[in-house]
Amino acid sequence: MFELDLSEEQIAVRDLSRDFATRVLAGAARDAETNRRVPDEVWRQVFETGLTAPASEDHGGGGIPDTLTHLVALEGLATGDPGIAIAAMWSGGSALLVGLCGTAAQQYAYLPRLASDRQGRGGVALYEGFGRAPSEYQTRIEHLGSGTWQVAGTKVAVPFAAEADPLVLVGTDPTTGELRAALIPPDAGGVAIGPRPEHGHLGLDAVPLHTVTFDLTIGPGQLLGGPGAAAGLLVGAVGRLRLSVAAAAIGCAARSVEYAAAYANERIAFGKPLAAFQGVSFLLADAAIQIEACRLDLWRAGVRVDAGPIGGLERAVSHAVNYAGSVAASVTRDAVQVLGGHGFMRDHPVERWYRAAAALSTIDFDPTYAAFAPAL
Repeated sequence: MFELDLSEEQIAVRDLSRDFATRVLAGAARDAETNRRVPDEVWRQVFETGLTAPASEDHGGGGIPDTLTHLVALEGLATGDPGIAIAAMWSGGSALLVGLCGTAAQQYAYLPRLASDRQGRGGVALYEGFGRAPSEYQTRIEHLGSGTWQVAGTKVAVPFAAEADPLVLVGTDPTTGELRAALIPPDAGGVAIGPRPEHGHLGLDAVPLHTVTFDLTIGPGQLLGGPGAAAGLLVGAVGRLRLSVAAAAIGCAARSVEYAAAYANERIAFGKPLAAFQGVSFLLADAAIQIEACRLDLWRAGVRVDAGPIGGLERAVSHAVNYAGSVAASVTRDAVQVLGGHGFMRDHPVERWYRAAAALSTIDFDPTYAAFAPAL
């Protein structure tokens, strides 16, 4: 069970993140996309909100919020610009994984720096494409004996691959089938980083994404949580990262519909506002309903993450991620259509939100879960 209304604290986080997104991220979005990197001053300000790189107070951070509060914050940031928001979230993902799943030694080695370095970058090598859920990952983290582990596989959409410190790689143990993760330093051998696509990733150019191939041997100190790590912790943490992409997609979709609705109320056609025509008003109302439905689905999955390693968690996360991606891609397209020819012009941000939603919807896409169906 989860509450359909946010708590007072969560409402405050939502309002804070949306206000910051409007004041800071929205104005920097076009520069971040053009230069293919978040401006340093904007990155510093995002970091200082404490919303994207959660770390415990013992290690200099502001604490790790529950999953739902974290998702609310990320949705709010994405209303300013999903590209910058997802860049910051992916960078902070390494701090989240180390904080939730790392050994005490690993936390003391990494978290103080991750919690204080305002220009540092982390990263998580998570996705493999083709609709693979974590339990289906082909990347191997295999015990070779004598305290060594073999890491081998290929990851796609790896953020900050060349500079992340640490880069956390998630794979599976071929012997047990359980999830494992490895801490890969930036100077590690056996890591081949593919070129950054020349034409970018639609609306996500604020973050450098690469395909990376791994083939290296690590010691037990680089195994996140150590050899005896509890697999359930990593399952929940990875689920939380996957849901963060859904939160960004929902924030992007919600803002695009808000913008289109405001435009429809101001734009006069045939002597009255566009919003007075049923073809426009019904379209926007249906979009708002779809967004609210997938937001509630996302919240329910987030609550399940914090409930612990219960059955069906991966399936619930996959449904929420793909449902949100499908809805975001659809309603941002509708928002573009409301603006007509103006929707494709750079004078209006809806075309950028449309591209960003399309990119977010493909990162973790599995057509099995993509239909507009009731939550599982």
